[in-house]
Amino acid sequence: MPIAKDQIVRILEEAGVEYVFGLPGGGTMAIFDALYGSKVKPILVRHEATAAVMADAYGRVTGRPAVIMGQGLFMGSNAAFGIMESFLSSSPMVVLTDTSDGDLAQHPSNQSGTGEYGSVDLPGIFKAMTKYTTLATTPKEAAIGTQLALKHAISGRPGPTAVVMRSKSIIGDVDLEQPPFIHDTSGYLNMGRTQAMPGDVDRAVDLLTKAKRPVIVAGNGARVGGAANTIRSFAEAWGIPVATSYKGKSVVEETHPLALGMAGVYGTKAANTAVADADVILVVGAMLRWQDTLREKPTVWNPKSQKIIQVDVDPRNTGWTFPVEIALVGDAGVVMDQIAEAASLPSAVGIVERRSAAVEAMKEEAGYYRDPTMFEESSPVMPQRLVRLLHEHLDPESLITLDAGNNRVWMSLMYQSRKAESIFAPGGTAGMAWALPAALAIKLVYPEKPVVAVSGDGGFMMAVQALSTAVQYDIPVTCVVMNDSSLGMVRQHQGERVIASEFSEIDHAALAKSFGAEGLQVTDSKDLPEALRYAQTAGRPFVLDVVTDRTASPDDYRAVPRGSTET
Repeated sequence: MPIAKDQIVRILEEAGVEYVFGLPGGGTMAIFDALYGSKVKPILVRHEATAAVMADAYGRVTGRPAVIMGQGLFMGSNAAFGIMESFLSSSPMVVLTDTSDGDLAQHPSNQSGTGEYGSVDLPGIFKAMTKYTTLATTPKEAAIGTQLALKHAISGRPGPTAVVMRSKSIIGDVDLEQPPFIHDTSGYLNMGRTQAMPGDVDRAVDLLTKAKRPVIVAGNGARVGGAANTIRSFAEAWGIPVATSYKGKSVVEETHPLALGMAGVYGTKAANTAVADADVILVVGAMLRWQDTLREKPTVWNPKSQKIIQVDVDPRNTGWTFPVEIALVGDAGVVMDQIAEAASLPSAVGIVERRSAAVEAMKEEAGYYRDPTMFEESSPVMPQRLVRLLHEHLDPESLITLDAGNNRVWMSLMYQSRKAESIFAPGGTAGMAWALPAALAIKLVYPEKPVVAVSGDGGFMMAVQALSTAVQYDIPVTCVVMNDSSLGMVRQHQGERVIASEFSEIDHAALAKSFGAEGLQVTDSKDLPEALRYAQTAGRPFVLDVVTDRTASPDDYRAVPRGSTET
């Protein structure tokens, strides 16, 4: 009979799992041992949060789950940031961990996570932030639980799942001769993609056909569901402009003639104007959070005067923020294909040309990605100028990860993506320390493409240990740090009463070199083009530390003033 730890690794191989991100500890040391010589590659990280963020990013770009693995208490605490982001951003992930009970759980024990008296309730913790958690008390439960965790991670709306294993369940024998039987894992993963009801699709097409000023709003679900290409081709055929939510930024490249950029609180004027003027809004894979709807501002989003068609794989998400005219429940990519197949081209002569011209005029009037500050040289560097130089000098094929804070707002507001599906951002928990670990995972998936992490100095220092992983595994990403020696967003919102938001000055480029990476600090915007060219040709992990101006505030560009009670 196979030992459970070996059976678990066999299941991961059958499922085509590529990576396990984590740190050996507790009972999982036995599973790490079973990975020796396996097709599944373990990536040693320096902190559990890095493992979880890497798995979150891997799941976003592949649609497949990576595994994070380590000792229970630290997976349930340190890794929680990345697990919660995965849960709120619909990224598949599987957590394999243990209760570290040493088979003495009912007696006093350190590190025990069984949930009994004197113990931390790890199953309860994971149930609160995953779509599926199982507690394995026997070896067979550990094996079958792993199969089901893989299945549930990718079914319906994707998300994280967890298998919490009692100590003996990892190292015990698995009886393959008695039920419940263990079958080949691939069969559990053969799931079809759901489609909307044909009658609802026909009604949606009829509504779009009659619309005078339709607009598409694409969200993260459009990316998860593989709908980007169909959205673009449908928009082109019908002359319909495309805005995105924050998490949907770059679903359609923002240099496209019909692209409006991001809508919402920090959205472009063009996107918010088009949504406000629309009579029919096709929402694809966007939950319509308050940031995306300008706090549900009725002069922009108003179901009394607008008809909303909402596409989502989870029926609970349709009509969640606003009542909808038509709910199309199904996989975003499949549903958009259904719409495209059911729709005839607009019959009105010249309608596509007129709509396209109207979009062009709207963007011209709104100053689409042409803020004057983006073109002003200075020392220290204005964040707006840095973002513009990134747009001009990064390889157009670059995949970009964002962090939290002002740096994320500057990038989402002013970086004009030149490539579809090229920007990835933490918008679930929307926490700091996401950009760098996420960039490492995306580079593993796309080793031939440039990958750039953009971070503030606060978020960078929370994740700086990920540079060690980048160097150890030769993952040549570039990290651009907006360095204003502060928690910029916090400091600016404190006004005159600044407290606990300023750091001592740090040369992050010098710090990167201590890890064996390369780095360069820039204080003048005139030096940035050459620095960016150098960073992209280094062929090693590179930190570009840009000393940025503290006074510039993205709040100056908010479509809804901070603290506004307007709804």
